[in-house]
Amino acid sequence: MSADGGRFALGRAIVENELVLHYQPIVRVSDRALVAVEALVRWRHPERGILPPSEFVPAIERAGLARELTLWVLREAILQTAVWRRDGEPLVVGVNLSPENLRDAHFRRFLDITLRAVGAPDLLIAELPAATLTSPEQLESLQRMRDKRIRVAIDDLVAPANLDDVPADLVKIGRALTARLAFDDRAVQDARAITAAAHALGRTVTVVGVEDDLAWRRVQDSGCDQVQGFVISPALSTADLDAWRHRR
Repeated sequence: MSADGGRFALGRAIVENELVLHYQPIVRVSDRALVAVEALVRWRHPERGILPPSEFVPAIERAGLARELTLWVLREAILQTAVWRRDGEPLVVGVNLSPENLRDAHFRRFLDITLRAVGAPDLLIAELPAATLTSPEQLESLQRMRDKRIRVAIDDLVAPANLDDVPADLVKIGRALTARLAFDDRAVQDARAITAAAHALGRTVTVVGVEDDLAWRRVQDSGCDQVQGFVISPALSTADLDAWRHRR
């Protein structure tokens, strides 16, 4: 496929709703109660079936369509929170954003308009990678989100870091650290240090990518608050997530 043809296919996927959101449950460590989900995009490819983000998101970024994809994911996730709220089962949804979004006036207007139309900004978590939050402008944008009652999560932490200056409600320990928990005592120590630093600031800590029972037990030793990973559930379609919720 030519570059132009690939860009057309990707653009069509966004415009014609070939994309779909799946949602990975996040549970409380103490009792495994469902507390939130993370929205993860999939492509219902007309020939190849359901594709994970690793199969198409890099191509979308190369094609200059990252903003369009993020706006689509954000809109769909916010609309889904409205559906769950209407049905009496409100659920907080995390959406991955990028530092570019924080500098994008069009993105900020889109977010404001969508939330005004749908309401319940407290059901949205804006997740941003820790390593990319470096400028005062970005930190001010995070605080503006929090002022609008949007929760902010600092994602993909792999080592203790100075979190004092970053406006946030949650901290997410990244997969690179989680993958070492089962066999590396230093990783457990790092997770404990991250958790202690976050708790001192009144922030909730989620460990991402917990895949098995051994990692789960080590996560419990870390003192963190929440867990996300295959030990709980893979990302699920809306219908499958609703069924999963009702079975619990």
